[in-house]
Amino acid sequence: MNRIKGGNVYQNEYQKRCQAARDAFASRKVVNELFNEEVDPKLMKLFMISWSALSSGLTQPIPEYLKRAGENCAKKGVAEMAAFFAQHTEEEDGHDEWGRDDTRKLVERWNKEEPEFPLNAEDMLKNNMSPAVKRYHKLHENVIDGDSPWAELAIDVEIELITTQYGPRLLQSCVRSMGEDSLADVSFLREHVRFDVGHTETNFETIHKLITKHPEYTDALVETAFKALESYADFLDDAMSSAKKIFKQISASVPLGFGATSKKVPISLETD
Repeated sequence: MNRIKGGNVYQNEYQKRCQAARDAFASRKVVNELFNEEVDPKLMKLFMISWSALSSGLTQPIPEYLKRAGENCAKKGVAEMAAFFAQHTEEEDGHDEWGRDDTRKLVERWNKEEPEFPLNAEDMLKNNMSPAVKRYHKLHENVIDGDSPWAELAIDVEIELITTQYGPRLLQSCVRSMGEDSLADVSFLREHVRFDVGHTETNFETIHKLITKHPEYTDALVETAFKALESYADFLDDAMSSAKKIFKQISASVPLGFGATSKKVPISLETD
């Protein structure tokens, strides 16, 4: 067992085969733009608003998905995974509220700094089911209701690993673009970075024990991991595309109401 940033990695077939998926995620254009390039501070502020709003939609049904995954694992006689998902369900409850609260706080901050280009947080939250969010939910549904409901674990493993690997850098970008006090306005990101290191280590241990006992489960877990990473990269694409739409209007110096003035021009988070 060796160390990576954010947790222990058990050297097993799952880890070896998932490395290609993690490398593909890291090579996505939006990931490189966010984490390897210099992003305009205003665009970063808009990205965090869009990301927070979409995150509220992304995470809203997760407790129910985990509950169902546990129930279906129990029906198939995989008691250890039924217990794991039951515990994890409680840990994920209420995360969508963090996203909603952050959206409102970040929009309030933006409107004070950019009064000519006000945003409407409630309009943005009403549009928090982008195409990638819907595909992410569909992935969960297909896994939970399929032949291998325990493969829901692979989604947990890979998404929480993203937080441990990329979350601290995103927090640093928030501080650079909005100041140290902005950390109070990004609780969804901050709290996931804080807790997901421990979750990641638990997840790695759980998946190692599972495939040691059931090596035949590996294929389904790896396939789900690839889909989860691709899905989350698409989610980042949607958040950045939404931010760029607003940023383009602002850069052109066209003061639109964005739903907050009498012009009532609502922002849609869905991409073209």
